[in-house]
Amino acid sequence: MTVDLLLRDAYVLERDAVVDVAVDDGRIVAIDDRLDEDADREIEVGEAFVSPGLVDCHLHIDKAFAAWGERRPTGNDGPFEFERIAEEEHNYYADATVEEIRDNAIRDVQLAVEAGSTYLRSHVTVDADVRGTGNMEASVAARERTDALADIQLVPAPRDEFSEAEREELHEAVEMGTDDDSTPHPVLVGGSDPASKQANVEGTIEAWFELAREHDLDMDLHIQDGGNVGVYTLERLIDHMDANDYAGRVTASHSYGLAHIPDWQVEQFLDAAGEVDLKFVTCYQSCRPTMPVRRMLETDRVTLGHGTDNDRDFVFAHGNADSVEAMLILLNKLHGDRTFVEEYRWFESNEGLETLWDMITYQSARVLGIEDEYGIEVGNPANLVVFDQPSPQWTIVDGATRRYVIKDGTVVVENDELLPEFRVVEPPSW
Repeated sequence: MTVDLLLRDAYVLERDAVVDVAVDDGRIVAIDDRLDEDADREIEVGEAFVSPGLVDCHLHIDKAFAAWGERRPTGNDGPFEFERIAEEEHNYYADATVEEIRDNAIRDVQLAVEAGSTYLRSHVTVDADVRGTGNMEASVAARERTDALADIQLVPAPRDEFSEAEREELHEAVEMGTDDDSTPHPVLVGGSDPASKQANVEGTIEAWFELAREHDLDMDLHIQDGGNVGVYTLERLIDHMDANDYAGRVTASHSYGLAHIPDWQVEQFLDAAGEVDLKFVTCYQSCRPTMPVRRMLETDRVTLGHGTDNDRDFVFAHGNADSVEAMLILLNKLHGDRTFVEEYRWFESNEGLETLWDMITYQSARVLGIEDEYGIEVGNPANLVVFDQPSPQWTIVDGATRRYVIKDGTVVVENDELLPEFRVVEPPSW
């Protein structure tokens, strides 16, 4: 038997062993200590680490590179203020064409794929006052043009108030995204902060569910309010999930409030969240040091995925869509102090580093609902990353080179760079 691709001497975490992995027709067809298959292409891995394609489940590709183009990042001359960010974005979107936003979105996808992510979820702004559904049009076009590089889910969401006008725009954006059914659940319903932005927790959550039920879509919601306000919002979300029979179909992104409550309250909340399978996403830039990340990752009650959030826009002037880099930054944020001996520097241990790796792979795959076909197992899609380090631990610590990124059995990246035949648009230039 001749297969398309054969990886020789690959260390895979799923088996904690060095094996050969055979790929044919876009899928993994064999895994064993030593395979006899001939291959059109054979890669000697040299006992280095091979991972499933990374899963980046919180991006904003429609904003990416908005601050690019000048010697210094545009709109970055002062401290972060929501009013200033809104003004900068308003001005940017008022002038930018759909084609420009599309190309920047493609650049962001390419950046993520070069970093090893082959599964992405991006939130997309719908703004009745400025862009309408233009950002969604650009993001759908970007998804179609990068289909050979990544599977992308889109989450249209209103910028601020969930007004009647924006509700209509959301309907249009959802329909625009669901015309393309190339990925499981390719579109979700989004929204944010019913307390601070809408001043109407109940009415906003009800409107979210009404829209989601109408289109039979899952939801991914920004819950950024802190303290008990944020936790109350999450608790009401859980109640509405139960009432609407939406168990397992809602993700709460950020959920900062969980970083501001005592341990006993966290435990009670995780029990309640587990009952309806409410999923969570945190992002390395904004994850609070007191966020109960370890508890959420180690319990079997909830799922906690990760996203790299914004890239070089008016929210964050930095950002490389790089989940491995993000884990190095995050473990330092979660360093802890010696007041909490059991937590102190736990994420820097081998167990802690492997747990972080689980967050950017299997945990995030569960957030995206792709867990049934994810991982290095026979029959699964051949979405793989070959690193130049021997383990996930050293991959994070060393910021390992992505020797190869493989999408559906095809090598699309070599040594951290997208191959020319797969580059849809050129990298940005100032």
